[in-house]
Amino acid sequence: MHYSAALSAFSRRFRVLLAVLASGFVLWLLAGFFLVPAVVRPRLEREASRALKRPVTVAKLRFNPLTLGATVEGLRIAEPGGGDWVTLRHLYVNYEVWALLQHTISLAEVEVEGLVVRAGLDAKGRLNFQDLLEGDASKSEEPTPPSAWIFDVGHFQLSEGRLEFTDRTLAPAYQRVLGPLSFRVDGLRTELNHRSGFTLEAWTEAREHLFLKGELGFQPLASKGSLLVENLDLPRYRPYAEEELVSEFRSGTATLRAQYRFEWGKGKQVVALSDLGLSLKQLKVAEPGVAEPALDLPSVEVQGVQVDLLAPSVEVGSILVDQGAVRVLRAEAGTLNLVRMLAPPHPRAPKAGAKPLQLLIRDLRLQGLRLDWQDRVPARPVQVAATDLNLRLQNVSLDPTTATQAELALKLGGGSLKLEGTLHALKPTGELRLKAEGLALAPFDPYLDGALALRVASGSLGAEGRLRFAFEGRRTDGLSYQGALAVQQLEVRDAAQNEPFLRWKQLRLAGLDLRTAPLALTLQTVDWIEPEGRLVVQPDGRTNVALALRLEEGAKPAPVTASAVPATPAAAPDLRIQKVAITGGRLSFIDRSVQPNAALVLSDLEGAYLGLSNRPDAASQVAFRGRAGGLAPITITGHAMPLRHDLDTDVTLRIQGADLTDFTPYTGKYLGYTVQKGKLDVEARLRIDHRNLKAENAVKLDQFYLGEKVESPDATGLPVKFGLAILRDRKGVIAFDLPIEGSLDDPDVKYGKLVWKAIFGLLGKIATSPFTLIGSLFGGDAGDLSSVAFAPGASSLDPAATARLQALGKALQERPSLRLEAEGAVDADQDGAVLRRASLEALLRRTRARALKLAEEGPVPPPERGRWLQAAFEAAFPPVKGAPATPPPPPAELEQRLLGTLPPDPAELASLADRRAKAVLAWLLDHAKADPERVFQVRTGQPKGAAVAFTLK
Repeated sequence: MHYSAALSAFSRRFRVLLAVLASGFVLWLLAGFFLVPAVVRPRLEREASRALKRPVTVAKLRFNPLTLGATVEGLRIAEPGGGDWVTLRHLYVNYEVWALLQHTISLAEVEVEGLVVRAGLDAKGRLNFQDLLEGDASKSEEPTPPSAWIFDVGHFQLSEGRLEFTDRTLAPAYQRVLGPLSFRVDGLRTELNHRSGFTLEAWTEAREHLFLKGELGFQPLASKGSLLVENLDLPRYRPYAEEELVSEFRSGTATLRAQYRFEWGKGKQVVALSDLGLSLKQLKVAEPGVAEPALDLPSVEVQGVQVDLLAPSVEVGSILVDQGAVRVLRAEAGTLNLVRMLAPPHPRAPKAGAKPLQLLIRDLRLQGLRLDWQDRVPARPVQVAATDLNLRLQNVSLDPTTATQAELALKLGGGSLKLEGTLHALKPTGELRLKAEGLALAPFDPYLDGALALRVASGSLGAEGRLRFAFEGRRTDGLSYQGALAVQQLEVRDAAQNEPFLRWKQLRLAGLDLRTAPLALTLQTVDWIEPEGRLVVQPDGRTNVALALRLEEGAKPAPVTASAVPATPAAAPDLRIQKVAITGGRLSFIDRSVQPNAALVLSDLEGAYLGLSNRPDAASQVAFRGRAGGLAPITITGHAMPLRHDLDTDVTLRIQGADLTDFTPYTGKYLGYTVQKGKLDVEARLRIDHRNLKAENAVKLDQFYLGEKVESPDATGLPVKFGLAILRDRKGVIAFDLPIEGSLDDPDVKYGKLVWKAIFGLLGKIATSPFTLIGSLFGGDAGDLSSVAFAPGASSLDPAATARLQALGKALQERPSLRLEAEGAVDADQDGAVLRRASLEALLRRTRARALKLAEEGPVPPPERGRWLQAAFEAAFPPVKGAPATPPPPPAELEQRLLGTLPPDPAELASLADRRAKAVLAWLLDHAKADPERVFQVRTGQPKGAAVAFTLK
């Protein structure tokens, strides 16, 4: 009974307890399901709005008292000015209350669905939640001590997230959407050194894919894992690229894979990427406003990149650019498009104390590229294309001490270029082995326009050697090249007339050593095969050489004290060429300043120049041969220093049998006659000794005869044909010497001008003193042959006259083109005196014969001379009747008074002159065997004196 009562009492108490617990559980359920949401929701909205400074609303809040899970639906955080900032479709949080006993705030599960965040920048660059980031400036910024509590999330899942970004700093505003976005974290704890695994995956409206997987920790803040970005559409990010580069991404997708590591704790910070790989496809980058992309690269692969953002340092394992095109444009201002594209539009000053970037690219390869080069700086733009470009650089670094191994190979037109060696890009210095074959020169000829008026019609360049360069800010900075060089099939035309200027089959330079600091050139051999040059004188007198070399453009007249050939400066570059050999050379001379145009040709030029140098102690040797006019042999021998202009030169030029008809344009212009026929032999020796010029020219003209008369205002007034007749011997040969002297310091010294001056000087001497020249040629010491003197009253030849006539006869024999005119002359005084005395003697003979009544007049005996003088005097001067007788005058006075009454008879004087002329002609015909058809007696009355005067025709 007692036991039953106790059991009944316990049962009642148990039922009461059970009822209480059931009532409490019901109340807990009622409170959880209905009271908690009703109480918490407005408080949550109020506190959140105050904390975020933005209206916060919750459409529905549910709490499950059985699972301690809370669900929020329809969360909305509005912008201060209206509109949504953050919206959330569904949030579920499951708590673990018992963990509070272990100072842990534990969330067993957090699920977020439909989170949309709208982030943006206003026109001033401020975020739409900038105020939350800045916080309350009045609060202390002292670091918060670490909390003893641990925050733990067993499982966090974000699904169907979305991030909408708007940037109003750009015009128009830039908008992007990242979503759907999912994020998952398992075992998230804020415990020291705890790591939680997570994954993040997102897509954009352009199907760009972001995937992040790794570990996440909060004490310290750290994360590591893998990163994948796929199908990144580069043109969509053009506005931000344009902030850093003056470029437009026309197309291109990027895929990036990397391992990352982030740690930010006290005493240790790490921000690094490893094993980074970047793949770019169909990349096209252009300069704004330019239709053609500067970079058109189908494939770019970057592998093995290690990045330390805090060092900062970047190490790249390899970069491979396969195929594609690079277009390099040099604008009129001289800037390159690639440089402009890579330059930041708003350069930023480096931060104080910023560490320099350490960059190392272990292997950079470009293969199969096309490089288009266009240069608009020259008046005629240059445009060339290199194909099959392959470039490999190893160990490219920003460290100037690091050596970069470089290899380059490309094709340019029908040629190729290879470079291989070592570079120090930032010094910059380098040493490269170079090999070029068949590089076309014509596309680059616009670069000549600044200095030369020439056009390269054809030609190719070949080279093989070693190229060194250094530009480190030192006095010795410069280039050097050792090796060989060849130019094949070159043809250069003048720009004015588009006529051939210079061409050759091949020019080979062997043993080339060229240095620029200081400038020096050494060559072992130069082989010039079939060179052909043209020297053209234009109608205005200018030459194609002067026009091509732009020697006359803007030239000021030289002062009168200027030297004709400048002296070699003391600091002239060191030039040495051991041997220059020419084979099959040709030089054409065309003169259009004369009518008809003159054309002279030197062909088949062959020979060598040894020891070409500008050193004062250099020994040289010249030996060339060729043909003038295609037939006449020409040789040049001796030694010369053409690179110095002022020192020892001794060169002999020989021409044999050049056809003189080629010179008709010049003889017509300057001599007034064409050339009928003739050959030319020249032996000229030119010497220069310390700027003193001396030339000895032995000229021989064989069968040189002038033809028709040519009306020319420039023709000389000298008797050209007469001069040639005097010089031409009976074999038809004209031989004379033309010595020339001058100083190179005289601005009027020009060799051609001096030659013509000497020729006209010779003709002038012939015109003014032909007999002096003949006397020097044939008379020895006979003197002037222009006349033969006679004794007063005589017509017979004395020995002196005979000597002169012998020389004159020899001249007539040796100069068959000459005609001789002889004219007798008398001296009225001297010859008249002799004739008066002869008349006196005749008068004395007549007086004696009449007085003695002699049958014949005989000579007056000397003893009787006084008697007959007195008789003749009295007959001539009878005494006056009635006058006193006077003694007779002395005999001498008698003679003088009688002579005064006997004037010379003009007929006697004329007869004397005629006898003299005939005596000379008779001697020439009888003794000198002169041709009667070339010897004439003339009577002009002009010559005077007791002589016979000669005239040559």
